[in-house]
Amino acid sequence: MPAIVELAPRAARAVPHAPNAALVEDAGALATAIGRVWPRPHTAYFAFEPARRKLAGIVAHRAYGDLGALAEPLETWSLKRIVAAYLPDAPDGLVEALRRFDGKLSWEDFRILTGLLADVEGVKVLRHAQRIDVALLHALHRLPPELRRTRIVAHVPTAFVADLVARGVQRACGNNERPRRQLAERLERSRSAQGLFRMLIEAIGLEQLAPPPIPGADWLAPLATVAQIESAALRFENCLKGRIPLLLRGKAAYYEALGAPAVIEIVRDVQGLWVVGEIRGHANVNITQGLWDRIRAHLVLHGARVQGARPDGLAIALAQAAGW
Repeated sequence: MPAIVELAPRAARAVPHAPNAALVEDAGALATAIGRVWPRPHTAYFAFEPARRKLAGIVAHRAYGDLGALAEPLETWSLKRIVAAYLPDAPDGLVEALRRFDGKLSWEDFRILTGLLADVEGVKVLRHAQRIDVALLHALHRLPPELRRTRIVAHVPTAFVADLVARGVQRACGNNERPRRQLAERLERSRSAQGLFRMLIEAIGLEQLAPPPIPGADWLAPLATVAQIESAALRFENCLKGRIPLLLRGKAAYYEALGAPAVIEIVRDVQGLWVVGEIRGHANVNITQGLWDRIRAHLVLHGARVQGARPDGLAIALAQAAGW
C-alpha cells in the first residue's frame, strides 16, 4: 500500500479534497475525482485492494454532483455490484481483468481495456494472461484484430513493435480479412520475435519491399524473392542468402546471368548511386571478361550509375526487427 504522506504546499493541504502526493502517485489523473469522494488523507481509499482502488477511480471520474455519496457503495459493495450499478455497459470479465491488472490505470487505459474485453480475439488473450499491464493493453490495441492471438502477442512486447507488425500486415494483406487470418495462422508458428518478423517479410515479399532498381532481360533475371535468392545460393554454392538484409536496407540488388551462369551484385555508393559490385560465377569463381563486359553494358544502358530510389522505410524497420 502506498505511504500516506503530505508533500503538497500548505495552501493545497488546506483544501480537504485536494489529492495528496501518495494519491497522485497511485491514481494519476484520476486522483482529483477520488479526492472528492475521500478527503485527505484518503485513508479509506488506501485501505482498498488494488482492483477496488482502480474501479473506484473510474467510477469517481465518470460521476457528477456530490461525489461524497459514492463513498459508501464503493467501500462496501462487491466489485461486480459496483460495475452493474455504475458501469452498466461494461463488458463481461471487467472485474477479473482489474484483479489481474498491474500498475496505474488511466481513463484512456480503461477505455482500451473495455474495448479489448468486447473484442472476440482480444478477450481471449486477456483471459489467458496471468498479468495484465499497460504495455499489454497498448500492444493488443495496436495490433489488427486478426492478430490478437496469444502466441503472436507473446512476441509483441510494446505498442511500438505492434505498430510495426500492423504496418507489415497492411502492406502484405491490405484490409482483406481472410488473408489477414491466414497470415495470423502462419505467424502463430513463430518461435521468437525475430522469427515472426522474418515470416512477415516473406509474406510481404522482397519484390515489394526492395524491388529491383534495374530491369532484367531475356538473359538476365532479377533475384527479387526469398525463394529465388535461396535457390541461387544453392546452385551457385555461395553466401547469397546472407545478403537479404542488404536488399531490405536498399543497399544492394542481385541478378542472375542465365546460361553463363553468374550472379551480379549492384550496390549503392556513398553518393547513393547504383554501381556494379561483385560478379561471380559458380562457387564464387571469376567469370570471363566477355560476360563481364556484357553485364556492365546492360547496367550502364539502364542507368546503373544514376540516383537510386529512396530505400523503403518499412523494409528497413522490418529488417532491424528481424535481427538483420
